[in-house]
Amino acid sequence: MAKPGRPSIPYEKFIEVWEQLLTEGRAGTNIACDILGGSKSTIAAYRERYEREKTSKELSIIKSVELTDAVHHAIAGIKVKEIEALEKENTQLKGHIDSYLASLKELEEKLAAKQVDLEEFKASFDAEKLKLERKLAATQARAEDLEHREQKILTQYNQVNDAYNQAKQEAAVAKKEVDMLREQIKFK
Repeated sequence: MAKPGRPSIPYEKFIEVWEQLLTEGRAGTNIACDILGGSKSTIAAYRERYEREKTSKELSIIKSVELTDAVHHAIAGIKVKEIEALEKENTQLKGHIDSYLASLKELEEKLAAKQVDLEEFKASFDAEKLKLERKLAATQARAEDLEHREQKILTQYNQVNDAYNQAKQEAAVAKKEVDMLREQIKFK
C-alpha cells in the first residue's frame, strides 16, 4: 500500500506561475516553490522540462521559417565578421600570452642567475665566517694564555713583593738591633 503524500503539482499550473514570474522578472525555483508548494526537486524538474520544451519550440519555429538567400548571405556575413573579430582578438591574446611567457622566461633566467650568485655569496660568506671564527679562536687562545701568564707573573710579583717587604722588615729590625748594640757598646 502506497503512502499518502502531498498532492502533486500539475505541470500546467507550474507553467502558468512560471511564465507570470518571468514577466515580473522574479523567476526562481525558491519563489515558485513558495507560491505552488511542493518540493524544490519537483519545481526544478518542471523548470528543466519547461526550458527544454521552450528551446525545442524556438528551434522548430526557426527551422520552419524559410529565409531568402539575401538573409542567409547577411547572416553568413555577420558570422564571418564575428569570426574574424574573434580570431583577431584571439591573435592579440596569443601575442599578449607569448609576450608574458617571454617575460616570464626572462625573469626565470634572471632568478636562476641570482640564485647562483646567492649560492656563491653564501659559500664565500661561510668561508669568510670560518676564517674569522678560526682567527677569533686563535685570538681567544692567545688572550687566555696572556691572562694565564699575567696571573702567573702577578702571583710571582706578589710573592717577590711579600718577600721584599718581609726582608725590608727584617732589615729594619736588624738595623734597630744593630743600632741598639751600637748604643750599648758606646755606653760600656
